[in-house]
Amino acid sequence: MFFNFFNQLYMLRFLSLCVFAVMCLTCIAQTKTKDQNTAKESASACKAADFRNLSYAINDVQLREKKALEWLLNHGKDCPYAEIEAIRSNAAVWLGTADTEKLHQMIKELHLSKKPTSTLEVSKNTNTAPVIEPSGSVTSTKKIKRLPNKVEEKIAVSKEYSLRESEIAQCLPNESVTWKDGPSDGKMLSPIMTYVYDHQGAPASVNEDAVLSVLQNSTQAWDQCGGQNTVFLKRDLKDSNAGVKISVQWNDDDKLGTIGLANITKKTLTLSPEAFQNLKKSNANRNLMETLQMVVSHEIGHFQGLLSHSRRCVDVLSYYTNDAGEKCSIRDNGVMPKNFEYRALLPTACDIQRCLASNSKQ
Repeated sequence: MFFNFFNQLYMLRFLSLCVFAVMCLTCIAQTKTKDQNTAKESASACKAADFRNLSYAINDVQLREKKALEWLLNHGKDCPYAEIEAIRSNAAVWLGTADTEKLHQMIKELHLSKKPTSTLEVSKNTNTAPVIEPSGSVTSTKKIKRLPNKVEEKIAVSKEYSLRESEIAQCLPNESVTWKDGPSDGKMLSPIMTYVYDHQGAPASVNEDAVLSVLQNSTQAWDQCGGQNTVFLKRDLKDSNAGVKISVQWNDDDKLGTIGLANITKKTLTLSPEAFQNLKKSNANRNLMETLQMVVSHEIGHFQGLLSHSRRCVDVLSYYTNDAGEKCSIRDNGVMPKNFEYRALLPTACDIQRCLASNSKQ
């Protein structure tokens, strides 16, 4: 009798343990499935469009940088290569002056970590950049100095600066208006263009690497128009390099009284050393590299097919006042600030929109 009792007790205990084990296995399976679903949700949550919308929604530069960094930390690891590629290609326009060195490096490292295996190997050092043949192989590396992004705190939080940032990032309906001062916008000179830089004749205060960086920043930003723009030093150019060659040079013979001049017929982009020296003399604190970035972006825009100048003050293709004394426009009847340059350094949303329209890509 006692034996039967203990035998039954033992069986009940054994069955209880079996039920417990099954419950544990079920729980583990459910947890694993949940984790997998969470990972899938995380991956699907990484969309370049969300990063763009986040950037456009925040006018404050410092807050935009902070939120962009947080977004990349939360989603970047699970981001597909195509989405990171889209973010990398558009960061300059989407972020504006919030595209700081820290953000630039984070996006670059994410892009490199996701990039499919190929013959291209690039150092993660942000001070180097590859010189790439059309085949995709690296022939050498060049040191690149990224432009400083210094904005006084008082300016950065001002209403005028926030408005400028908003205009750079967003092109509202009917804002893309030109002065009608030249031929109508047309096709870009070529879908593939190679800008060949010759540093000879440059002002002593202008560094070759810095100019190369300026050219690369501008060409990469204009790539959003659908073309392929590359930059080479003249001494590194080879006959096999693809695309229409555009000579970027310093001299005062062809400047025609301007800081920079794009000659579509001659395929030259000429910069005036005298004009830059005079700018430095008139204001010793002026950031010549920012001025150069603005000028180069403007002139390269002409090679992209934008032949008329914009009436929006902020557009890189703009000028402020025409020969009749008419002034450019600022959104919401804004007033031109006196303590900082209003025109953008790189093509704005309206510049890109015009370019896409003129090249029938929109």
